[in-house]
Amino acid sequence: MCWMALIPVALAVVGGMQQGKAEDAQAQSAARTMRLNAGYANAAADDALSRGRYDADLQRLRTGQMIGTQRAAQAANGGLVNEGSNARIQEDTAALGELDALTIQNNAAREAYGLKVQAMQGFRNATNTVLAGQNAKQNSLMGGVVKGAGSFFGGGGMTSMFGGGGSGAGTTAAYGGGSSMLNNNQAYA
Repeated sequence: MCWMALIPVALAVVGGMQQGKAEDAQAQSAARTMRLNAGYANAAADDALSRGRYDADLQRLRTGQMIGTQRAAQAANGGLVNEGSNARIQEDTAALGELDALTIQNNAAREAYGLKVQAMQGFRNATNTVLAGQNAKQNSLMGGVVKGAGSFFGGGGMTSMFGGGGSGAGTTAAYGGGSSMLNNNQAYA
């Protein structure tokens, strides 16, 4: 007869296990998505750096073309292209063109840094999600055990199992079934 009292315990434990497995599987799936997105962010960071290098080189080519155009115009006007103010104009154009190229690379590096941080956070969130799923799995299992134990002990499972049955609760039962050693008006000496 006592095995019938264990049925709710077994059902509660199995239910807790199933719920825990479902929560863990959901966490694993979410973590996979987070890792995938973090991988995309890493790839986007690498792409930003590559585009930054390419765009900076393109800016340097444009600067070189601009200097060539300046030199042609200076020569067409009869000036000496490698001396005086004509040379300084070309030097200034070269310096500003290089500044533009470096700014392009710096902006790309900043973009890449933001994406790398986003990727690291994604990997960290994935790890935390997996841990939360494992904790939920354990908590659901323990919840099933506690629920099953509550139905077992609350339903008189232990008293019927061991053939006893005391009256009272707590310390009253421990002192022998309801007689109190002190009444409510007595002080402790």
